[in-house]
Amino acid sequence: MSLQKKRGFGPDQVVDLGNYENRWTAEEIQSHVKRGKFIGFRFLDLKKYAGDYLHEELYNIAIRADGNRGNADITISQSYEKKGWRYDPFPPIIDVKENVKDGRTRIRAAIIKNETFIPVAVYDYPEETDEKTAYVQCLSEGLIGNDDLLTRPTKYGDLLEAGISAVTDGNIEHDKTEIIKLLQTEFEAERFIDSLDIPVLADDIFDAVSGGKKAIWDIDRKDVLEYLRKSPDLPADACLDSDDICLNGKRVFVYAAPSDTNRGRLWGMISREIPQESYVVLYTTKKIPSKIKKGYDEFMEYIDWRYKECFEIVNRTFEANGQSMIKIKSPTKKPWKVLGVIPQLNMDGDHDKLRLAKKLIKLEEYC
Repeated sequence: MSLQKKRGFGPDQVVDLGNYENRWTAEEIQSHVKRGKFIGFRFLDLKKYAGDYLHEELYNIAIRADGNRGNADITISQSYEKKGWRYDPFPPIIDVKENVKDGRTRIRAAIIKNETFIPVAVYDYPEETDEKTAYVQCLSEGLIGNDDLLTRPTKYGDLLEAGISAVTDGNIEHDKTEIIKLLQTEFEAERFIDSLDIPVLADDIFDAVSGGKKAIWDIDRKDVLEYLRKSPDLPADACLDSDDICLNGKRVFVYAAPSDTNRGRLWGMISREIPQESYVVLYTTKKIPSKIKKGYDEFMEYIDWRYKECFEIVNRTFEANGQSMIKIKSPTKKPWKVLGVIPQLNMDGDHDKLRLAKKLIKLEEYC
């Protein structure tokens, strides 16, 4: 008989699998998976990962819009430290061979906290011999497993990411009808989004795939900085914002667009440099090619608006103090220059050539 209690997680906490007994109905337990048959709750031995929380088995499969880039595992590990193990969320899910089906982030968090075990729910899944079909089924199990999570439930962006992967790496045809069928039948998308959004999501998935591959070169900020260091379009007086020292040079600020948070941060960085001029380079983490240009334009329109707003505030202040004759206009020449955007379209001859040469696209020339 396997152990039912182990000491770990919170201060002097004893984790008791008995607390899961009768916590959910059989129907609720089954709702966390699409194909598996529930076997029971037990402890997963984390020592097999040898302290490696970045183990390949623990990487989030393609169902998270933020992939593995966030710090949710750190946040959860801190919660374990302060509050211990919580029984309310359904535990991570594994199969009878100890392959993780859901809950990878929570398992990484436990490893970060140096725990040697974690409670899991075990299910027996039918064997699928076709590799691509099995991959799509794995995607749906991950999406459905996140259904009741309060902190990181499945969202539109996660369905988008999973849908793209199902078409590029799974057995789903690049066809809108097939994609809608995938969303409704396999992913059970109505668990997570309004049914009216499903055709829109299908369109986005369709547009995000080109020639059987992802339409957008998926990069992060680190990739962009490496690209820029080799780019002939980087001016001689440019200092990348990762450089500690910038003597007699101009800062280059690199941000992903669109993003309300990033545009606010960019304005803060630009305003801090004024009157010194600075440079801006943009890239996208979005998946839909047709929406990229609008995202870039609106991102920089916000910066223009914030700059003009400064002068409007000063003019209103003068007017309120009886000095309405004084009007200060914002200069035509802005204290920043957009060097360009990263060419990220796949299966596009022009973008392919520009990437090979490590060049940028002028924002006004992007189409």
